[in-house]
Amino acid sequence: MTSTTTGHQGHHLEHLLIAMLNDASTDAQGATLWIVDENLAPAQLQAIHPRANLLAITNRFEVGEALRAAGQQVLVNDFDFAALPVTSVARIVYRVSKERALVHHCINEGYKLLAPGGSLNLLGHKDDGIKTHGKNGEQLFRSKAQLQKHGIAYCTTLRKFSQLANANPEWLDSKDYPRLRPCQVGALEFISKPGVFGWNKIDHGSELLAREARQVLHGRAALGSVLDLGCGYGYLLLVTADLPFAKRSATDNNAVAVLAATTSFAKQQLSVGVTLDDCGEHLQERFDVILCNPPFHQGFSTSNALAEKFLTEIRRLLSDKGIALLVVNQFIPVEKVAAEHFQNISTLCLQDGFKVVQLS
Repeated sequence: MTSTTTGHQGHHLEHLLIAMLNDASTDAQGATLWIVDENLAPAQLQAIHPRANLLAITNRFEVGEALRAAGQQVLVNDFDFAALPVTSVARIVYRVSKERALVHHCINEGYKLLAPGGSLNLLGHKDDGIKTHGKNGEQLFRSKAQLQKHGIAYCTTLRKFSQLANANPEWLDSKDYPRLRPCQVGALEFISKPGVFGWNKIDHGSELLAREARQVLHGRAALGSVLDLGCGYGYLLLVTADLPFAKRSATDNNAVAVLAATTSFAKQQLSVGVTLDDCGEHLQERFDVILCNPPFHQGFSTSNALAEKFLTEIRRLLSDKGIALLVVNQFIPVEKVAAEHFQNISTLCLQDGFKVVQLS
């Protein structure tokens, strides 16, 4: 699910981040690396001025597209910093992620990349654990974190001193973030890792969606093509592997999800075309069945643009006689938004705070 900072609290942090990245006076010190998670809207991303000494890295397809459109240099991958030379960066700016393993991974990799005298700037709010991340970073950097408050936003700065550049670092526990690992929940075996939503669990909404899909599709001799829109580690296609789909496709905007899903499908010898994309907008074919657990479960009332985007793409990608099955939280008025795009809308299931909706 996508998390977007909103309201007055968000403005403090956004303004701080934009001001810090647009400070061209730091270019004389060397390169700046901007670690970009999912926290800024495209308009905010485009407020950063592109410069030769500024490089962004993100795991989100749509973030990378927005940055490129703004003229930024950007790498899109699962926060794999291997292409960057060690001790090559003077400053790192990172609005901390929600997942601790990922934050620790970025702090560890940031330490390797920083030149002696370089600084790692962690931005966040109190409830993001920003103070704790700074304290944890002190063990690696062996220096006191400098904490500054800007309204209700915080910036914690860790500096890599030259005399410690070759010392044996005490790495933070990142749960071996880069490694894909086997997981098993009940009878389901899959490959996943931190960074994927619900990476080692079965999302209950997706479980209900798979159950309802089986009931709707039961008894059909041929099912044509299926698309999992927002596939995560691939749960929906893994648990429906026995259904007679002629062709399977999956897409997600998260580089780590695409990596995990591709590996999960290969391990189960399930033929699936997997793509990194934003809401499937670059797909040109149409599908007979679309399964979707969209990322607007929380705060949908303030995220109508995201709902509209998903439903517009589902309408475009669905074949003339196809059906789409979505699972959302019960409080989300998806039927109201869907009425602008679909003639037939029915609620198949209301259970445990979720609902499964069929569109055609």
